Amino acid sequence: MNMVTSMILRRMRTPFLLLISVYAIAILGMVLIPGVDDQGNAWRMSFFHAFYFVSFTATTIGFGEIPYALTDAQRLWALVTVYSTVIAWFYALGKILGLIQDKAFKQAVTQHRFKRDIQKLHQPFYLICGFGETGNAMVNSLTEEHYRTVVVEYDEENLNRLNLNELKEYVPSIAGDASEPHILELAGIRHPMCQGVIAVTASDETNLKIAITSKLLHPDIKVACRSEFKDIEENMLSFGTDQVVNPYETFAEIFGMLTHSTSLHLINDWLTGAPNTRLSDPVYLTEGPWILCGYGRFGRELYKHLQSKNISTVVIDPNKSLKEEFDLNEDENRFIIGTGTDQKTLMQAGIQSAAGLIAGSDNDSNNLSIIMTALEINEKVFCIARQNKWNNHILYHSLEDQHKSADNPINFLIMHPREIIARKIRTFFLTPLLDRFLGIARQQSCEWSNIMISRLSAIVGDSRPHVWSATINKKTAPAVTQSLRYGRIITISHLTQDPGDRNAKLRCVPLLLIREGQEILLPDDDLEIKIGDELLFCGTHQVKDNMHWTLRVMRSLNYVMSFRDEPESYIWRLYYHYRNTSERRKRTRKK
Repeated sequence: MNMVTSMILRRMRTPFLLLISVYAIAILGMVLIPGVDDQGNAWRMSFFHAFYFVSFTATTIGFGEIPYALTDAQRLWALVTVYSTVIAWFYALGKILGLIQDKAFKQAVTQHRFKRDIQKLHQPFYLICGFGETGNAMVNSLTEEHYRTVVVEYDEENLNRLNLNELKEYVPSIAGDASEPHILELAGIRHPMCQGVIAVTASDETNLKIAITSKLLHPDIKVACRSEFKDIEENMLSFGTDQVVNPYETFAEIFGMLTHSTSLHLINDWLTGAPNTRLSDPVYLTEGPWILCGYGRFGRELYKHLQSKNISTVVIDPNKSLKEEFDLNEDENRFIIGTGTDQKTLMQAGIQSAAGLIAGSDNDSNNLSIIMTALEINEKVFCIARQNKWNNHILYHSLEDQHKSADNPINFLIMHPREIIARKIRTFFLTPLLDRFLGIARQQSCEWSNIMISRLSAIVGDSRPHVWSATINKKTAPAVTQSLRYGRIITISHLTQDPGDRNAKLRCVPLLLIREGQEILLPDDDLEIKIGDELLFCGTHQVKDNMHWTLRVMRSLNYVMSFRDEPESYIWRLYYHYRNTSERRKRTRKK
């Protein structure tokens, strides 16, 4: 018996017993009290007639005195029946309304409905713990690619936004503390279709508990967490958390790509971006000193990178105690007490000749003020803005558009933790090979990055590239695997041919091939494919669907390889085999 039924029976037991008792007494009285028929003879109601009469009398419908007119004694008992049953029904209805409005009952109904939704899931899904800004971004990007998700969120008001979003897939959700084991079990942590847990709540401690609980309840499941503190990050990794994303460290890596090559930064941004979003424009850095406003967790990571590149950096922060971390014997102006929102502080830091400015405080109003003040003094300075709340993205983009023109194409880079975490986790679960490709790309020259971005532009045009991976095995590429076992030679060029027109090439680029641990960057079209190979492609979304046919359907693979078409049905294969054998025998006899 489920909790909902149990609560109904327990809470409605007294009203049900009262109604049964009142009806039983009323029916028994109508049966025992004698009446008179139309002939003047004594007559008594049967239990059926009594039940029928009490039923419509209790509801005050009043069909009349049937089958015969009642005696005074029967009418008196009918009055008692009316008042007693009405009072009993009022009491029962009050209890029913109270039960429906009871918070515990509502929660039990919600949990029962949620549990039923989880049991109905027959497709792989991801369990997302936390539906704040990052969780919202994860749900949107995953459902956009038709992946199923389940959401656990502590704040019911945040869950209301889930119902307002127009998503391509239905998302079961429940309000609860995801760090509690029974909530994770209710959300399907042990479900065979659960592919991974994504812990992106606002609390690092809660994410840590979710990671520990997930690994204990389902040791083989993949877990990705958000963490902004180094000690908690190390704790997560110590017990096998698969991916821990620190938004500040990740942005520092992205900033490092930008300082290495503009094209490399574009490659990362285009390939990791969410689907159906606009492509970013290239940004360019110039040599010169930098100003860092805000020396918190975000500022420290960027400061480390700037120092590793031997870039002169002036730090502005209102916390005087931080000044002790700097060796100021040579230059007292390397650390300035202030917020950077006023011209005097920025002028003292050297904004007139600065190549870049980082507004990295945890207050969006201050960051916007810092940038606006700096641009009034030096309109060519490169600005990096830390956007703390997603709702303020309109203000940041408006500021960027106001200072952008044909004569003054301002370079602007906005850092928002939500987007950075969502990109990193999405890549980890959906295209893990992309991380390896980007790691190899960072080691390439600027010339290689420029050529790569040109190839991507030629393939995808103005739309954002779609990245997918393909593993050559029986499960994901049955047609190719079977053909390879036949001894056929299949190359990458066969996979990149259009299964609708083999003379046309699909608009895609093979980015990486992994074979027995060996990494082959940008493999050639004539490279032979082997069972177990892992391939990473980049192209349009339609191309991925077209390649799906070549990988899985033998008829499509035969077509692109110019082989004779063969039936896939077992019976038809036997028939064709028999027919071909008979033809060979006839030709042999003629010879």
